[in-house]
Amino acid sequence: MNTNYKLFALDVDGTLLERDGTLAPSTREVLVRLSRHSRVTLATGRSVSAASPWIDTLGITTPAILYHGAVVYDTLTKRALHEEHVPGDLARKAFAVARDFPVQPQIYRSLDDPLVYVMEVTPQIEAFFAREGLSGKVIENEKEVLAVEPIKMLFIGDPAELPYFEDELRRVAPELTIMRSEKKYVEVLPPRASKGNALAWLCEYLDVPLERTVAVGDQMIDLSMIERAGLGVAMAHSGPELQAHADAVISQMSELEALL
Repeated sequence: MNTNYKLFALDVDGTLLERDGTLAPSTREVLVRLSRHSRVTLATGRSVSAASPWIDTLGITTPAILYHGAVVYDTLTKRALHEEHVPGDLARKAFAVARDFPVQPQIYRSLDDPLVYVMEVTPQIEAFFAREGLSGKVIENEKEVLAVEPIKMLFIGDPAELPYFEDELRRVAPELTIMRSEKKYVEVLPPRASKGNALAWLCEYLDVPLERTVAVGDQMIDLSMIERAGLGVAMAHSGPELQAHADAVISQMSELEALL
């Protein structure tokens, strides 16, 4: 194994985890071997509450990239090392746009607030919460909720309708980072937030050169870190656009070691 790579940043859903949300024994074994020579961490869109079970299960001690890069989280002290929020005026603009589209909003307010704020608990939101182990609260006063600048907002909708929603968001609030994390999910993040920028921040914090990092992901929201890492790896089930920007493509995590 090439031990020149000192940091591995790994997406969770669709990368480390199987489609059914489980961790393959072979993946766990790869992580154990990698951690003997290098730092291993998670780079995920999940919140602290949703990521913590996997941080604990996998024994992640290196700061993790959460909320698609809006937060770099110290897994040992349980605090944010780097944190960005959606400016209040932009959050309100995004929420106002959502009222005109058939989308279901979720608001993630702060690290110390484990609740996800929603307009209603639909079957889609129930399924999302069950998958990520989250709890929600129905918004009774949206102005009160949005008075706190959120870390991120997530909108669930029909994949055929979401492009129009994304276009309107970009027209109304071009400063925001707006990304499709999965076919049914549009994520609204702080203006400079991305996994790539968070990876660069983490590398500086750890004194690890970017060229000595490996990033693995499966969605276009992973593109920024795949491009910036020394070795960018896409999963085989990802789209051709992501794969075109990756240095390598693997079908399962057990193939990662062969690239090193």
